[in-house]
Amino acid sequence: MARRIYNKVQEEYLLAKAQLELLEEEENKLEQKFIIEKGIVNADGSIPVATYAIDDDETADKAIDDFGKLVVDCGLWAKILKARETLKAAESNLVEYGLSIAPKKEREILEKAARTNYTVRRKIIDLVMKLDARTVTV
Repeated sequence: MARRIYNKVQEEYLLAKAQLELLEEEENKLEQKFIIEKGIVNADGSIPVATYAIDDDETADKAIDDFGKLVVDCGLWAKILKARETLKAAESNLVEYGLSIAPKKEREILEKAARTNYTVRRKIIDLVMKLDARTVTV
């Protein structure tokens, strides 16, 4: 099977998405470590998968606040926010690219929908990511 070729816009989207996923995974690992180090367990003896999954409301509220401060203080939260902005820009570029290669009639219909309808926007992104750049001339 031949390897799919991506164009610059598709590659930027893939990189932005991967970067955000890595940072979110890092946040999840840090949160799990935080829960274990604090010795937090639920009433049934299980270790919560995240601070929001702590059964005791008082303990959960404190853990959520403390972990939030930890993520901000270590700079991870700023990195996540920047990665989200980068991904949003990459998605917009991908939608713009997808619309630019659509036939004129369909483009006119989709342009408005892409601005106001999340589902249409996601479908455009999904379709554009399925494209092999070798098959499209712009």
